Amino acid sequence: MTIRTLVRTVGELLFTAGVLVGLFVVWLLGWQAHVQDGEQADAVSGLERSFDPPARSASPARASAPAASEPKDGEAFAVLRIPRLGADWAKPVRQGVGADVLAQGMGRYPGTALPGAVGNVGIAGHRSGHGNPLLDIDLIRPGDVLVLETKSAYNVYRAVRHEIVAPDRSDVVAPVPERPGAKPTERWFTLTTCSPRWGNTSRYIVFSRLEVAIPRAQGLPAAYLETPKES
Repeated sequence: MTIRTLVRTVGELLFTAGVLVGLFVVWLLGWQAHVQDGEQADAVSGLERSFDPPARSASPARASAPAASEPKDGEAFAVLRIPRLGADWAKPVRQGVGADVLAQGMGRYPGTALPGAVGNVGIAGHRSGHGNPLLDIDLIRPGDVLVLETKSAYNVYRAVRHEIVAPDRSDVVAPVPERPGAKPTERWFTLTTCSPRWGNTSRYIVFSRLEVAIPRAQGLPAAYLETPKES
């Protein structure tokens, strides 16, 4: 085999390998993400059916008591809605942050507060892969609504700020965010995912504070689910 033939053969093999890698990426981030997104939507529908059906009322109440019982590992117990990411964006929230849990949607850090409680509920999710749930987390702006819906209440949080931190910064989900050991008096929600968009060298963090907890019996006013205007 001549050098020219060898170079041509190696080049063809590399080209073929590149095409295969490209097809795999399209499958992983495209079709597979579509399938997994559908599975997560089915999980949300199942949760909604298991929750008490809400009856509409005009007057929301201030922070009602959160659910007292700790969810079991892997149990789906809440629905996260972020209108900024789409009018129909809704993901199931399960207990735990293991790989098997996050493959199915969002996961709650064990030991953090329950939705609506004083302290800080910490929730993690994939940015890319497994349905790409938080691919566009960087679109969230201060003042945007994030709703954690449980069997008992719609917990409406407002985004306050975001940070990009090192992967080992566990203090972001402390009861008082970034102040380990401080006694909490407010109701926080910290959402974490990978950064940059297609990597995992850092963590993208969104901090939100509870605005109101509305009992499910009163229903969630539609205004909270309106997609924010571009800003």
